[in-house]
Amino acid sequence: MKRFPAILSIILCVVLLLVGCSSGTPQAANTQAQQSGGSARTPKDIYADEIKIGFICDNLTTPVGVAWNTGVQLGLQLDLYPNIKYQVFDGKHSVETENQIMKDLINQKYDAILLEATDAAAVATVVREAEEAGIPVININGDVDVPHAGLVAMIDYEAGVLVAEEMAKALSGKEGNLAIIQAPPGAARGIRVETGFRDTVANYPNLKIVDAQDGEWLTEKGNIVMRDMLTKYDKLDGVFCINDAMAEGASQAAEAAGRLQDIMIWGADGEKKALEYIEQGKMSGTIYTDCQNQGATAAKLALYLVASGLDSSILTETPVIKVTPIVATKDTVGNISESIRW
Repeated sequence: MKRFPAILSIILCVVLLLVGCSSGTPQAANTQAQQSGGSARTPKDIYADEIKIGFICDNLTTPVGVAWNTGVQLGLQLDLYPNIKYQVFDGKHSVETENQIMKDLINQKYDAILLEATDAAAVATVVREAEEAGIPVININGDVDVPHAGLVAMIDYEAGVLVAEEMAKALSGKEGNLAIIQAPPGAARGIRVETGFRDTVANYPNLKIVDAQDGEWLTEKGNIVMRDMLTKYDKLDGVFCINDAMAEGASQAAEAAGRLQDIMIWGADGEKKALEYIEQGKMSGTIYTDCQNQGATAAKLALYLVASGLDSSILTETPVIKVTPIVATKDTVGNISESIRW
């Protein structure tokens, strides 16, 4: 019988995170869950039993959403294990849509749910309901405001720190006007990335954040926001976009205005188009993450939880796995091979 060799590489990590946060053994964890009103889970044979896993993506049409979905399918090895039933859902950047899909999957007794949360607070209740029903919820990137089975994330706060330091280094002590094209309100990752950027900029008296506007994660909106900023500010030295799609839109607007060479434009994700923009001199850099690997890791964690029966409803904190980044600039982007570009 074939096995999931890739799962073994993270079992030790999961055991240390989940068991360490509970009571020492799966059996003890399940006993505690029953005593506290939670639902103990029965382990399943991931090689024989029917297993249902769903992934709810905030916006499935974005490059990062596509990459996560591809990675999840690779991690589940669906071609080898037809007993695993996988379905992906587009949350359409709607709290109401994500909450309704979550409730549907709970009612259908899915074995595990992968989620990119649109809003950290607004989906917390339904995530708690899933955990209490014995369904582990693993978030990809966007965390929620309630303890749950796991979070597999890009670096967030640290990404903001790295971009701010790169901008400060490029300006070499000169006065600089900076702006932020933000994630939508309530997006947990966006808040943490922006906080890291702001905290670090505050360490450089010569740098000033003159504007910050919501780009809604979208290229088109990033372009609109950038055009507004270019109209408002004759001197703009750097713009940090919380994701690459918005950075691409900002770059297009700056190029159309003839100001691209005067403004550092940074993103955070590492999508293929952004890497090409860096190579072409249209973006200064991004914080690259192998998002297919991120999705695969989330899938492997889900399978481990299903197979082990380890209960996560009693956790007081969410275990976090962060994917190692690459600071991609014109000098380093060549180190990211075509095989891991998404």
